Amino acid sequence: MVFIYLIVLIWISLGIWAVIDISKYPHQKRVRKLVWTNVVVIFPFFGLLFYYVMGRKNLLSA
Repeated sequence: MVFIYLIVLIWISLGIWAVIDISKYPHQKRVRKLVWTNVVVIFPFFGLLFYYVMGRKNLLSA
């Protein structure tokens, strides 16, 4: 049971870290930031995976 709580705590921490990471990008990319924040919040499991695989590169590009 403790293992499950630990996994959930880690996953919530990763979600919070992802939203903070998204907020650090320039203001000019506010539409992309809004989309990625919604993806991470609405789809917690797949949204986080998708953000870490593709989202950071997407926000870095022009």
